Amino acid sequence: MNETLRRTWPSVLVAVVALLYVWIGLTAHGRDRILGLAGGAVVLAALVAAHRTVPGAMVLLAAGALPLAVTTWWSIATPVLAVLVLLLGWFAIRSLGRPQRDAVSVTDLEPRP
Repeated sequence: MNETLRRTWPSVLVAVVALLYVWIGLTAHGRDRILGLAGGAVVLAALVAAHRTVPGAMVLLAAGALPLAVTTWWSIATPVLAVLVLLLGWFAIRSLGRPQRDAVSVTDLEPRP
């Protein structure tokens, strides 16, 4: 697995789960609809914010995932999706927040006098 795939696959998985949150929001009614739509958008915003601030992105991730899961605690789907968002999001934000490793150039390998 190359470096690009290693850095992006957790983000793609989190984005898919965030879209599932949006889908739940579209099919729900009342407060659950608002929490689902807003939660999915906030989780996606957390992925964008991970490039600037890792702690802020973690807060956004929790703020997007937990309200819908707490409100619909009786359902099995939304708490499981919240756990997936938090676990996969933690990996995704850590990988996005790290500086990318630069390729080694030939001048780095030459001995210095």
